[in-house]
Amino acid sequence: MPAWSAVAAERPRIALAATLHDATGVLVHDVRRLLPRLQAIFANVAVATSPPTAARVVKVLRDAGVHAGSPPANLRGPLYRLSLRQALASDAERVHYLDFDRALHWVDRTPRELRSVMRASSRTPALLVGRTIRAHLSHHRPLHATEGVVNRLLAAQLGLAGRVDFLVPAFVVSRDTAKRLLARSRARDVGIYGEWAALLPGLENTMTYVECRGLDWETPDRHRRAVRRLGLAEWRRRQETTAEWSLRIDVAADIVRGFTRALARWPVKHCTLGRRTDAKKVASRSRLG
Repeated sequence: MPAWSAVAAERPRIALAATLHDATGVLVHDVRRLLPRLQAIFANVAVATSPPTAARVVKVLRDAGVHAGSPPANLRGPLYRLSLRQALASDAERVHYLDFDRALHWVDRTPRELRSVMRASSRTPALLVGRTIRAHLSHHRPLHATEGVVNRLLAAQLGLAGRVDFLVPAFVVSRDTAKRLLARSRARDVGIYGEWAALLPGLENTMTYVECRGLDWETPDRHRRAVRRLGLAEWRRRQETTAEWSLRIDVAADIVRGFTRALARWPVKHCTLGRRTDAKKVASRSRLG
């Protein structure tokens, strides 16, 4: 019996709300291979796909009973909210949001860590999941440099000391919190990353934060031939173009605007953030508000 199957009997009732954009269909083989592992961990899987996502990928998801549909517009806001709504259509007690390509990468590389996070999430009202410093630095420089600045700005605005990675994005919350998040969410596109970072602390008085190494850069999974040919370091270096820097700076600005708008509508009055060095051990606590 595969090791990941043994968790089925002990898993908490958590639904995975995931989104996927794969216009070329390059991840179809990973979806076929790794989706059963995710289904063995989660009580339900709901994957909303962007309108351009390749039909062959959608077919695999639909045949597995996990396709959550596609929104009319190719925008992140409607896509992300659709995945949450469909996850809530199940009888799961909690919802874990995570981009689907990240979920595939995580369950392939460090499945024990993912299972530990799922178990830990049942012992806290809300769990915010970030990347370890090393996992974040595995991304190309334009992304981790701009996201690092944004993470510091958001944490400072919320009154948090220390590093917090809001921008995976990944979190596990109760059904009620997921419903309230949907009711408050308005962002149309990239701003949703900042919006959710502002809304989540206002929905729970107590949150727990954990960083995971399995959330290292998943994009190379889409370019395995090029990575093998060039080597990962050189392939990563070639992503450091002027156009990519410009894109990531614009994305960072949109995230901050989304955060600022949401915080103005729904100010965070009080939230306690518990920090864990891993999924099992509480290392410290800090107060927000």
